[in-house]
Amino acid sequence: MVLKLIAYLFYFTISFAALASNDEDLHDFFYHAELVIDMEQSLLGRIGDLLTGSEIEEDILSLRTFSEQNKRVSNMRAFSDRINSDIIEIYKKAHALGFYEATVKYKVHFSENNRLLLTVFVDFGKIFKLKLKVNYISKDKIFNQLNEKTLKKETENFTSSISDIKQLITIAVRNLQKNGYYNPQIKEKKVWLDYEKKEAVLNLTIDPSKKVNFADVTIKAFPDINTTFIKNRIAWEKGETFNIDKIEQTTNNLSATQIFSKVKVKPESEKVKNEDIPILLTVKEDKRHTVDISLLYSGMKSMNFQKKSNTNKRLKSIIGRISWINYNTFGNGEKLRFTVEGTPIKVREHRADYAFEAALTQPDIFIKNNTVEYIISRRQELTNVFFKKNDKISVLFSYPIWFFTSVRSGGILERNYVDSSDTFNEQTDKNKQYENLIIPIEFNIDNTDDLLNPTEGYRAFAAYSYIKLRKAKINQLHYVTGGVSYNIPLDNRRRTVFAFKISEKTIFGKNIDDIPLDKRIYAGGMMSVRGYANQMATDALINRESVMGGKSSIEFNTELRRKISKDFGIVTFFDGAKVFQNKSKFEDKQIEKKRWFYSIGLGIRYFTSIGPIRADFAFPIKRRKGIDSKVQFILSLGQAF
Repeated sequence: MVLKLIAYLFYFTISFAALASNDEDLHDFFYHAELVIDMEQSLLGRIGDLLTGSEIEEDILSLRTFSEQNKRVSNMRAFSDRINSDIIEIYKKAHALGFYEATVKYKVHFSENNRLLLTVFVDFGKIFKLKLKVNYISKDKIFNQLNEKTLKKETENFTSSISDIKQLITIAVRNLQKNGYYNPQIKEKKVWLDYEKKEAVLNLTIDPSKKVNFADVTIKAFPDINTTFIKNRIAWEKGETFNIDKIEQTTNNLSATQIFSKVKVKPESEKVKNEDIPILLTVKEDKRHTVDISLLYSGMKSMNFQKKSNTNKRLKSIIGRISWINYNTFGNGEKLRFTVEGTPIKVREHRADYAFEAALTQPDIFIKNNTVEYIISRRQELTNVFFKKNDKISVLFSYPIWFFTSVRSGGILERNYVDSSDTFNEQTDKNKQYENLIIPIEFNIDNTDDLLNPTEGYRAFAAYSYIKLRKAKINQLHYVTGGVSYNIPLDNRRRTVFAFKISEKTIFGKNIDDIPLDKRIYAGGMMSVRGYANQMATDALINRESVMGGKSSIEFNTELRRKISKDFGIVTFFDGAKVFQNKSKFEDKQIEKKRWFYSIGLGIRYFTSIGPIRADFAFPIKRRKGIDSKVQFILSLGQAF
């Protein structure tokens, strides 16, 4: 391979000699460079290959030969040196991706107006397959066979790229660390290239080390924390077989509490005794108090603040929020939070949207690793369908039942005042005030890599809620909801991500007319179909600027996210939803023809240390004149899902 690279460079140097032999002065010349890439693509891997190709092209175009074009050229020899230097870099990039038979050629010729035209041709050829040969230094033949078989199965789709080879070695080590071997050593790693078979053969020799069990844990912490709180978040029991996953799970458990600025869980290899390994756990205190200030804007219906229409006055679009949080309030990992929300827009005479909330989260009340949250809140809001006042008391119990899975249940007591007499719906129900008790059961799974900016992994949830009502037309409701979202990185750097989400909601039993307006199901808004205002991606009543709501719905969201620089990214998206079971028994409340509501849009992301700030412009498809605006603008923190 080295001889081939030298031969190519010799060829390039000779081919350029005619132009560069006299060191001709070219101060009056400019040059323009073009790149031509040829890459073979299999049918099944076409999308991945195309994206990989675009990444390669970006890297090549960042080289000096291309990034500094249109600048004056001093002399031909300097120009030749620059090109040959960049060609070496192109070969390195190709080999790093597993294209070991790549070829690079170029042509230079003069054109009019003192310009040089440079064309660089890169033929990547076929990517080499990866073949694995692994040898474990162990007398147990069954152990060797099982581990080699497991490793080959996990990495059967790996390519011969440098990143895949490094990842394979990491997996080989982790597989041992997950099964009791705390310190595996790579004794030998070699890669042989077989140009006839188009294969890269990786030879690994691994010393598994000694198999051990978890021993005592030494905790180094600050005085204001109860060490029992820390012990309850340790993912293993003394005497269990050593497992690196449980080391990382413990680190994540403690970091997720937001109490610690640093969490370090270290196996003390030098203190291994017999078959036991002690663990040193060190934590440092984070900030005790934080203040979170945010401003959310979700475009008004007409996108015009100055236009004086009843529609604009009915809609709120700006919400200011301030949260004060005290961590480790009483020394046992408690979290105390106060939140205030409000809007500067006066939506009605003597009415403005606001909310107050106080919440206390206490861990380990009944069993370790559980969380109990107590919430008291008061909220007043004017939506697109009704005016509502809500007082709420909640007690919610959460418990992690697996690595990424948690269950939550409890009780929520609400007192509601719902008035639709002067909003879109224009209904005059006598039962404006009612109370309800909600008993929810929720299951959540989240193995994404980031809460606000996920680039891989999935989230899933399923929930059932029993609602007991008092002073309403009906005395009970049954809610079932569920959904899943998935993030798929389309390149190794995770700069391009395809994400989708699908969810459903259903209310069982009862006629739609008997269900309170605020308990019905709607679609539309900043977390739903973004091209429509909140609740408005729902079938409207005939000849009225009002929506009926429904008893069930299905929604989907798709996004293609592209990070174009360190700080900025762009997003294109397509959303859709349909609301079902919304036929009224009253003649004056018949709805328009049922349909799906779709929207498309473009978004900008500004990446901060906290998370991405998103600005989305969403456009409804087949909008309703007089009801839907031409565009919705959304500004908030974090990806849409």
